[in-house]
Amino acid sequence: MDLRKSSPLNLGLYAVLLACTIAGEVSGMRWLVYVCKPLLMVVLGSWFFFNSRRMGDRFTLLIQAGLFFSLLGDVALMVQHLDEFNFLLGLGAFFLAQVCYALAFGHHLAQGGGAQGLLLGILLAVGVLAYGAFFAMDLLPRVDEALQPAVGIYALAICAMGVLAALRNGRTYPQSFWSIFVGALLFIASDSLLAINRFVRPLDHAAWSVMLTYGAAQVLIAAGALRHVLTPEEVRRRAALTT
Repeated sequence: MDLRKSSPLNLGLYAVLLACTIAGEVSGMRWLVYVCKPLLMVVLGSWFFFNSRRMGDRFTLLIQAGLFFSLLGDVALMVQHLDEFNFLLGLGAFFLAQVCYALAFGHHLAQGGGAQGLLLGILLAVGVLAYGAFFAMDLLPRVDEALQPAVGIYALAICAMGVLAALRNGRTYPQSFWSIFVGALLFIASDSLLAINRFVRPLDHAAWSVMLTYGAAQVLIAAGALRHVLTPEEVRRRAALTT
């Protein structure tokens, strides 16, 4: 068995690292956060890479890039208390991660597909847009004027990611669609909690809820992407296209 591909091993280690990161955040043990948080995307990215490399295309490369920029964002936000500029660095890194995910989902949509599931996909996309619009209208007036453009652009990026994830309905296998879409919703929820805690009011549960929703979001997106490219029907379809 290739341990680099083992889902029980790698996802189990990811869960342990996530739990330790949350414990460090809640208890104020910064050293535990410094040790565990950067390893989250290292473990998840390695597992995704070694499982997807033989099926590598633009879709998987963009997901891998999203995981890489998420790692940079994790490191920057981990030390934002040392320098306010690190928050902007983290915001920029996660913006690039969202763009990569959105491009991956858009690339999948551009490959075509039938109209089956399109109506539900549109309804889900409208729901994401509505939430994003109302949340942004409530949040932006509370943000420092200098940060408003950056926060607004980031909000557009994460909403675009959610919308494109919703529109994949009917274009892929249900397990892949729901894994990625729920992951996208959890990513939006995590960023919403982070924004409320930073710009609106302190949240008593922010120390664990932001990280829990973020950690679950990333693993669901990565797992959903793998389910799409590694499903036997998809493997056969790709093989037929290359012959």
